[in-house]
Order: sequence, then C-alpha cells, then structure tokens
Amino acid sequence: MGFGRLLSSIGVGAATVDTRLEREELVPGEDVRGVIEVRGGNSEQEVQGIRLEVQTYYKRESGDSTVTETGTIERFPVSGQRTIEANSQEEIPFAFRLPYETPLTLGRSSVWIQTALDVRMAFDPSDSDSVTVRPNPTMRAVLDSIKSLGFHMREADNEELPYRLRRRLPFGQEIEFVARSGEFRGMFDEIELVMFPSEDSVDLVLQIDRRARGLGSFLSEAMSTDESYASLTVPQNSTPDEIGEALANTIRQHA
Repeated sequence: MGFGRLLSSIGVGAATVDTRLEREELVPGEDVRGVIEVRGGNSEQEVQGIRLEVQTYYKRESGDSTVTETGTIERFPVSGQRTIEANSQEEIPFAFRLPYETPLTLGRSSVWIQTALDVRMAFDPSDSDSVTVRPNPTMRAVLDSIKSLGFHMREADNEELPYRLRRRLPFGQEIEFVARSGEFRGMFDEIELVMFPSEDSVDLVLQIDRRARGLGSFLSEAMSTDESYASLTVPQNSTPDEIGEALANTIRQHA
C-alpha cells in the first residue's frame, strides 16, 4: 500500500460524502428522495458500502441515572462494495420510505439522516442531515382532537418502553398533555400518549392519571395496574369528531 492510500485508510485525505435531500420536511410513511455526492480523496479508496440511517435520541434508565442513547430507526443500504477513484465526483440517487416509527418533531425530539461510507479498519466518513417530521393526517387529527378536549401539550420526548409495549423498536415518543379547560380539568395530573402509526391506522397507548414523576414512570407504572392504562386504534380517514368522542369516552372510563 502506497503512502497516499495508507493515509486515506486512516481518514487523511480520504473520500467524503454529502447528502442532499429533495425535501427536509417529511411525514412518516412517505418516500424520502435525494442524492449522495461522493468525492474521492487524494488516492483511490475501497469502500465496503454506502448506507443511510434514520436516527434519533432516546432516554433510558441505567441504575439510578438517566442516559441518552442514539437510536437507529432503520438502515438503508444505498451501494455495495465499490472503488472510489482519487479526486473523483459522483452523485448516487436514493429513495426510501420514512419508517412509520419515526418520531415527530415535537418538544425535545429530533430526527436526522446519517450517511456513511463503510471503510474497513478505518474511520468512516459520514454526513448528518436534520429533518423535520410532521404528523400524517390521522396523527394530526388525533392531536387536534386531544386539544379540542381541553388538553395542551406540555412535553414530548423519546423514551425506552416497557417490553410489553414495544413494537419493532425499544423506544417510543411520549407526548405529555395537561387539561387546562373542559370537563377533564382538575380530574388528574396529565395524560401521556404514544402513537404507533401504520399504513391503515394509528394505534394509541395512553397513560391516564399518572401520579409519579420522572423518567420510567410512564407505562412501566401502568403495567402493574391496568386502571390507568388504555389503548385504542384509530382507522385512517377517521373524522376529528369520531376520534374526539372515542378519546373522551376512553378518558372518562379511567378518570
């Protein structure tokens, strides 16, 4: 191996990547499109592959403390093994479906798309692009319906879920609401919501009348007493009135 290739293998004068998205505002379940620009370094370089990863942060309990982890929602291979010529420039188009589990851009929740070259036994060149994730129409109708019942969002964050409630990922987005008006004002501290959207519906998990505070109380507390735990499924194209009535009835049963 020549000196130039040796330097490239340890990241000095190596290839770089830059991802350009067609749109930076996205909705779970829709296609994400763009191009990856790969620029060659000072010498020819072998890479094992190019991949995109949808990532976010989430919190979990570790002993008596809380730690923040990077959660990979999905990985998408873009290219297999290839040779990147010195000083070359290439654009590689891509398209993939944004996973339904992708958290919404609410509160402290953030999402980004990580691009990386897989270079064996070397530093992997990478690029990170933040995106804004908006609710799909059914999710928006759920949030609007909760608001119409007098609830206001207080906080949104990603947290590790109890095993009983996990789907494909070990974490979910928790959205906290407090009742500031309407019939539920003063009946309990708050409600907490996790949404699991799919192509045809949105599954809702609610923790109602939570008394404890702090990370880990959400849903894990509910596993021992189902009185404050509720779930329902909202079919796609449900009207806000239908959703609001279903939510109100559910909350009344547990208030």
